[in-house]
Amino acid sequence: MSTLGSEDKNIAEAIVETLREKIKEEAMRIIVKEAAFKIGKYLRLMGKDFEVYKGTGVVVNEKLDGDEVKVYVVFRPPEWVEIRAKLIGSDELPPGAIRECDVLETLMMLSNDFAELSFCMDKDMNIYAKQNILVGALTFDLFKEEYDAVYVSALIFRRELLPKLKKCVRDYEEIRRTYSDMIT
Repeated sequence: MSTLGSEDKNIAEAIVETLREKIKEEAMRIIVKEAAFKIGKYLRLMGKDFEVYKGTGVVVNEKLDGDEVKVYVVFRPPEWVEIRAKLIGSDELPPGAIRECDVLETLMMLSNDFAELSFCMDKDMNIYAKQNILVGALTFDLFKEEYDAVYVSALIFRRELLPKLKKCVRDYEEIRRTYSDMIT
């Protein structure tokens, strides 16, 4: 009866670890594929027209008070589905105005007061409405609830916050222009 030497054991462990990773990758691919089928089915059940972007997710063009807002449904590895809509870009909102107009405080308070509202900001200072679903919990009822929550968040932002924010930004910019000559 022969025994494996330490070099053989190291090789065997490396092979087993490689196989585990490959199995894990394949399982994740199957899970994501199944989730993608579900998302397509759910969006069709909701009567939504959408575009598929391979490797990313889907985009739904929603009408919102005469404007259009894009709702993105994407995978966030390893096991999340994210539904998000961009509310305002950093190019539309000067960084100083974010602080001056209490944008973050207002969004955080709304998120606290209403469970269905959820806002976030990326590293580039773009503001989004966002909800996440664990892939294993992906059902039609949950998907529809979270999708609708993003839509309602975008609607409230557009109807209530955006007009106030635009006014605040105009006031902020006017004050800055007025006094910049005096200071420089």
